[in-house]
Amino acid sequence: MTVDWIALAGAGAGLVSAAALPFLSLRPNRILAGVPQYAMEVLGAGSVLIFTAAAAAAVLAALRRRHSGLDAAGTLVSGAGLASLLPLAGAAADRLAGDSAVARVSAGPGLWLAAAGLGAALFSFSRRLPSRSALRLAAALAIPAAAAAAGLAGLLDDLSLVRELLSRRDTFTAELVRHLALAGGSAALGAAVGIPLGLAMHRRPRWRGLISVAVSGAQVIPTLSLLGLLIVPMAALGAAVPYLGRIGVRGVGWAPAFVVLFLYALLPIAGNTFAALGAVAPEALDAARGMGMSRRQAFLRVQAPLALPVILAGVRTAFTANMGNAILAALVGGGGLGTLVFLGLAQAAPDLILLGALSTSTLALAADRALALAFRLAVSRGLRSEAP
Repeated sequence: MTVDWIALAGAGAGLVSAAALPFLSLRPNRILAGVPQYAMEVLGAGSVLIFTAAAAAAVLAALRRRHSGLDAAGTLVSGAGLASLLPLAGAAADRLAGDSAVARVSAGPGLWLAAAGLGAALFSFSRRLPSRSALRLAAALAIPAAAAAAGLAGLLDDLSLVRELLSRRDTFTAELVRHLALAGGSAALGAAVGIPLGLAMHRRPRWRGLISVAVSGAQVIPTLSLLGLLIVPMAALGAAVPYLGRIGVRGVGWAPAFVVLFLYALLPIAGNTFAALGAVAPEALDAARGMGMSRRQAFLRVQAPLALPVILAGVRTAFTANMGNAILAALVGGGGLGTLVFLGLAQAAPDLILLGALSTSTLALAADRALALAFRLAVSRGLRSEAP
């Protein structure tokens, strides 16, 4: 018998957290301290569903044998428990807030830890299912689908996090667009510069040391320090070139944040490009030359396709890291989701801080998964097109 320790620990932690820790917190307004609310008090029969799902997942994890049936059952019960958390919390928040326009109902540690535990159990059970399993796909879609359905039905409107989002809908949208532009634009420019630099490192050994120092120089300077160091030169550049000043290049704003993110993107992209090109077997290149290919043809039809997965992994790493690092752009007036975080800190509003932080984390995770899928498809199609 093989025990699934990850699922067992996750489901057990989720069960204990939901039962023993505050599930929600009721505050008279957005600033004052909250009164803890426990799952059995505010969820009623819904608490039985969560406890049953977590307990069943723990039992299945403890009894799991090398058989897909128990993995499927574990995926089903842990997914059902996880998908029910947010709708149940939203319905409870509606009852707690009542008719008050200023009361705030926030997620408590019991809710967060129950979600984390059931999520870990769901991941552990579902990863052993076939990659194209309908149940695995359903489990992946059930949680966002349940959250979206609850949101459209208005069940989540009284959760403090959702109230903060609704009250700042226009600001949130604008800062989200700025965040994507900063992270995506800087990563794209990093790819446009970093890939040729990696190629130059591979083909010009004499340049290797200089380029390596140049692309890794920003990595040894903390992000905040680098932002500060750029204030004076960016201000001077904007003053010296009027056109740049008109488009916003100055000591504060989007420009220094964009430059910092671009510099941080160079190392993973250039480094991966250099490593990928160097890892291609010399025999493959010799065979290509033996078939009559020129050096350029051998590079484009053999070396580049073989190196492409590692190069794209560097781009993916840079883009995902920039999604997280872009939160600091708000410190120099560059905008982005960090604006919500620092505004929440200034107003002592924890749910506003959480809105910015969760949005950034979700965005980075979604970008990573989307790029992984897109690059996998691009690589597989590219290799098929190069096949004889």
